Amino acid sequence: MNITLPIILVTAVAGSVLTVADGPPKFNPAPGCKAAAAINQTMDLAVSQDFKSCMADEDSAKTQLAESWAKYSKTDKARCVGQTTDGGMPSYVEVLECLLVTVGVDNPVPALETANPSKPATPSKPATPKR
Repeated sequence: MNITLPIILVTAVAGSVLTVADGPPKFNPAPGCKAAAAINQTMDLAVSQDFKSCMADEDSAKTQLAESWAKYSKTDKARCVGQTTDGGMPSYVEVLECLLVTVGVDNPVPALETANPSKPATPSKPATPKR
């Protein structure tokens, strides 16, 4: 049995995404930016992003992730990195946006009634009809 193909596939996947012990992911967003720029160009969008600006966005997101990575839970980080790498074209922008949008989803904000326990909620008086 020849196992060359599975080894090549594992190597290719491992090469596109490399995580370092609880540090932000390291991957190459260039293929995704090339594909996005090509799609934008063919769609003739009014506001289109070219390869250079896409890469600038990726660099900015990578910097932001490096600065804020430690504040996110391992679960949130794993979910967001997993979501962006499942499609085959990993993106720092997608990881960052996922973290910003989904952090705290498992710990919702308390309801307004319980937000200020020192001031109990009082029902409002019904309006008195005019005679």
